[in-house]
Amino acid sequence: MASNVRDFLFEPFKVIEVKFEGRKWPRPRSGHRIICDDGNVYCFGGYNPSLLLKEIQLNSSTWSPTKPLFRELWSFNVATRLWKEHDITENMPEELASNAMCINGRYIMIHGGTGFHFGNKCSNDVIVWNTKCCNNTLEVLEVTGARPPGQYGQSILCHNSYFYTVGGTNGHEYNCDIHRLDLRTRTWEPAFLGTGQDYEPQGRYRHEMAKADNKLYIIGGGTNEMAFELMEIPMFDLDNNTWSYLLPKPDDSLEKTIAPLPRKCHSAVQIDTESGVQVFVVGGSDSESVFNDVWRLDLPELQWHLMQKSVLPNPLYFHSSAVTSYGCMYIFGGIESLQNATCRKNKLYKMWLCIPKLSEMCWEALHSCYPKVATLKKQQLLDIGIPQHIVDRVHTG
Repeated sequence: MASNVRDFLFEPFKVIEVKFEGRKWPRPRSGHRIICDDGNVYCFGGYNPSLLLKEIQLNSSTWSPTKPLFRELWSFNVATRLWKEHDITENMPEELASNAMCINGRYIMIHGGTGFHFGNKCSNDVIVWNTKCCNNTLEVLEVTGARPPGQYGQSILCHNSYFYTVGGTNGHEYNCDIHRLDLRTRTWEPAFLGTGQDYEPQGRYRHEMAKADNKLYIIGGGTNEMAFELMEIPMFDLDNNTWSYLLPKPDDSLEKTIAPLPRKCHSAVQIDTESGVQVFVVGGSDSESVFNDVWRLDLPELQWHLMQKSVLPNPLYFHSSAVTSYGCMYIFGGIESLQNATCRKNKLYKMWLCIPKLSEMCWEALHSCYPKVATLKKQQLLDIGIPQHIVDRVHTG
């Protein structure tokens, strides 16, 4: 008997568009942030001053032409491919562009951001949302200590019970200061405040940050006029609170040695491998050009590699990326550049950054050939032999 099932090909390192199910999904945007756990991609905020007429919702409480920021929090189930808009009725901020966002266990953490017009009003709040409860309230943490200034375009992460924020701008001035919040006492303190010395990194926003051991690595970024090098990486040592500069090696595996160009408004994620941390940098802009490339930085060797199979469909910046624990990166939204024109998008792409476990590839194949498998109930999935951790990913509630 001939099979109607198409052949499945697992393609690591290839950028693939994810098609949505259902009838509702986020509208095109830039300046938003995404983060993910192993079951869902979460999207917060964003900006679009030029929605198409068909995309404008009358009497919308989440977007207006005079305040073109999205007062929205969405989640995308990676198994069912359905978007869900969460009805946040309490503590949704007005500062919804170029926030910073990370995930700490079950909690999404949001920091900073700017309202419209940019820089007129900036936030220094830390906002959390429990992904397991999925209630309609964002919690603004009550904190003490020396809070960082209100700004946007900073990078954040959680490490050893501390919440770190690095750099940012108020729309006029840029810094590379480091503040940290002790999550046990909810007390802010400065870890480094610049004083204009030659050894300090230049102030920046829309950079990315990686972490390995007890060190923070600052990847790119810029100001309104310029973008910073990726061939010089500021590194902050949390053990002795000092900056140093690393000079990674260009990619010499090709016929011609090449290196990543300076950029800002890119995205970056990291994964742990047997050989150490790898950082993946996607797209971005240098204020003149927009990029569609993907680069990998092997931190232990400080070696850049151009991911030749990994090419975005179009140059992209002001997008956002996140990665699952099993090594699948998601890229959402941003501004596409094509034939001297730009357009905000709401496309979602995925890219495997590694060869995952066989169970992941099997689930990928099954889900590709039989998409309806993601609609089965928990017990039905277990009865046909789907591993518990994948069943839990499908049924995240």
